[in-house]
Amino acid sequence: MKKGISLLDIHKYSNQAMHVLYNEVCAEFEGNKEKLLAELGMFFLKLFRENEEAKKIIKDMDKIDGIKAQNSKSTNEKRVETWLKKAYFEHLYGGYSISRNFLLAFMITIIKPSGEEGKKKLKYSSTRYFEQYNDKFKKRLKRCRENERVLELQQKYQKLNIVDAFAYGLIIDKFNTTNEDLEWFEKMIQIMTKKKEL
Repeated sequence: MKKGISLLDIHKYSNQAMHVLYNEVCAEFEGNKEKLLAELGMFFLKLFRENEEAKKIIKDMDKIDGIKAQNSKSTNEKRVETWLKKAYFEHLYGGYSISRNFLLAFMITIIKPSGEEGKKKLKYSSTRYFEQYNDKFKKRLKRCRENERVLELQQKYQKLNIVDAFAYGLIIDKFNTTNEDLEWFEKMIQIMTKKKEL
């Protein structure tokens, strides 16, 4: 089976963002469900064929919800995001500081820009992405450390560092602070803490 992202896995757009799509699709079809469904199907077909009109509608929806398509990220942006995810592991696991200067040194070593102008551009874009993702990850960390359910789990498993482990799961996009994700996380803890039978 091919790996990819299912439509079932796409971002759950807000009502405000969905109205952009709804208004566009419903423009001509007053109450006719069959025509509406056919037009919706055509819209997704256009989107998959990378029709510019359909892509613009999705970009408008993304803008409202403040998200960015994974495949629209530049190589530098992906590098900074990956570096920061690894840095947050080191921070949560070993107490290391997250430093923009370490990132810049890493980026210069990897990219090897030619000349001062190239170095300047690389530093500018890397700093911008660093601030964007570091701010996002800090907010996730804070949200996790203030979440009542996460704190309850920490109380339940006092010998384990539940809060930071779950926070890392948020940072790397594996968990959300939903009841369902917290239940799955607790089940994983139960499996990990169960003594292995020989």
